[in-house]
Amino acid sequence: MSYEPDRSKSRIIWVDIARAVAMVLVFTGHLGASWFPQLEPLLTAIYTFHMPLFFLLSGLFFKPTVNLLNLIIKQAKTLLIPYYLFSVFALVSPIVKLLRPSLYESAGKSADSNPLSAIIAIVFAQGNAGLWFLWSLFVAIPCLWLTVRVVRSNKLVLAAVLLVYLIIDFFLKGTSVVAMLPFQLGKIFEATAYVGFGYLIAQACDIRKWDRLNFSHKLGAFLVFTVAFLILEHFSVAQPVATGAMLATLALLTTFFGMAMAIAFSLLLPEARCFATIGRDSLVFYALNDLALKMVKFVLFSAVGIPVASLPLGGQLLVGFLTLIAAIAVCYVLDIFIQRHMRWAIGDFNSVRHA
Repeated sequence: MSYEPDRSKSRIIWVDIARAVAMVLVFTGHLGASWFPQLEPLLTAIYTFHMPLFFLLSGLFFKPTVNLLNLIIKQAKTLLIPYYLFSVFALVSPIVKLLRPSLYESAGKSADSNPLSAIIAIVFAQGNAGLWFLWSLFVAIPCLWLTVRVVRSNKLVLAAVLLVYLIIDFFLKGTSVVAMLPFQLGKIFEATAYVGFGYLIAQACDIRKWDRLNFSHKLGAFLVFTVAFLILEHFSVAQPVATGAMLATLALLTTFFGMAMAIAFSLLLPEARCFATIGRDSLVFYALNDLALKMVKFVLFSAVGIPVASLPLGGQLLVGFLTLIAAIAVCYVLDIFIQRHMRWAIGDFNSVRHA
C-alpha cells in the first residue's frame, strides 16, 4: 500500500517490516470499540498515527523527477484499480440494505441508515468510506509533485510548506463540507504533508543503512519515542489539556512521535519472511482486512458465541489477539492466490509473481 516507482530494485527490508507493523495496527484499530470496549484507549492511541505512518513510508520512495502524466497513470493503475475492485466487498452491505432491507433486518442489523449515502460515499471516495487511503494517496502524490516544483526542491521551504498544510488540515478537518468532498480532496493537505515528510527523510538520510545501526541505539530510540508518545497522547487525546493552536501542536507531535516509535520498533524486529510479506503486499492486506475481520468476528462472536464485549481486559486482549491472528491468516492465504493468479487486481498487468 505505497508509492514505489520501481519494484525491481532491491527492497529495503526494514521498510517492509514497518509497513507490516502499520498493517497490524490497521487490523487492531478495526477490532472496534463496540466489540472490545476495554481496548478503547489502545484503539484511540493507534488512530493518532497509523495511517500517517503509511503515508510517510510511501513518501520514502517518491521521485519528483518522474513525468507527472506518467506518474498519474501509474498511480491510477496501482491505486484506483484496487480501490474500485476491492470496494465491491464494502458495497455488498449497503446494496443489500437498499434492495432487500427485510433481508438485512433478518440478520439482526439495523436498516435505519441511508444505504444510498453509503454507496455514494464509497463510489466517490468521501470521508473514511471504504478503502479511502488509496484515493487519498492517489491525490497526494501529484499534489506533492507540484509542491516540490513550486518550491524548486528547496528542502527547508518544502518542510515549512508541509507544516502549513498540516495546520490547514487541522482547522478544516472538523467541517462537514470538507469531510464530504469527493475523491479524498478533504484529506489532500494531510496526505500530501506526510508523504512529503517521508520524501524529506529519504533525501536527508540513507534509509538503506538504518537497519545496520547499533542495537542499543535502536532500542534507546524506541524507548525515548515510546515514552514521548505516551505522554503526548495522554495530554492531547486521552486527557486534553489545551485547545486551539496548542492542541494542534500537541496532536501533531503525538503523530510524529507515534510514527517514530513504530519505525524504531520495526528496526528492532528481526527479518522474518512471513512478516515482511505483510508489508510487501500491504495493499492486498489493507484491501481485505475489513472482510477478513468480519468473517472472523462472525465465527467467534456469532457462531461460537464468545461474549467478548463483557469480558475483562485480559480476556479482551486474548480474544483480540486471536481475532487478529485469524484475520491476518485469512488475508495471507488470499494474498497468495492474488499474487499468483490476480496480479491485475492490484494494477500489475505485466508480470506474475509466485509467492
